[in-house]
Amino acid sequence: MMTKIYWVQAGALLIGTVFAWTTAVVDFLRFYEAEGTLFKLADCAYPNPVTTPCFYGAIAFAVALVWSIRLLKKEGEVRRKSEKHLMYLLVAGTIFACTSFGSLAYNFYTALPGQGIGCSGVPTVSPFTTPCFFGASLFLLGLIVSLVILRKEVKSDSVEVWRS
Repeated sequence: MMTKIYWVQAGALLIGTVFAWTTAVVDFLRFYEAEGTLFKLADCAYPNPVTTPCFYGAIAFAVALVWSIRLLKKEGEVRRKSEKHLMYLLVAGTIFACTSFGSLAYNFYTALPGQGIGCSGVPTVSPFTTPCFFGASLFLLGLIVSLVILRKEVKSDSVEVWRS
């Protein structure tokens, strides 16, 4: 049973990684098409993707995915400790993504009429349709699964101690 939930975690992080990197690649392609280079940082039609939260969220998702896949091969106390550290990364990723989304939502709802607010310089009709919102949701999903795993690990350990 426990192995299945580790697969669920890896699956959730895979979805987050694919989504985040798809967003980042589209941002890089849009930027390159508009600027003709990837090395320009100032006076750009769109922000350089390296300066956006999406890019760093994509890196965090990829690290968390690799970490969760490596957890599948571990067992016992080593796996539990590694899961706990992954949970810390997921807490940080969730806070980062929620902060990015909160900032975007604040700017969206306080913008002057007609002022385009959105991710990567692309105006949006709602902050709930942006990659920031979906990234925050997927990081939160990964964190919830991690917390469930850790809770089940603690329960299974207490049952093992009770039996011995």
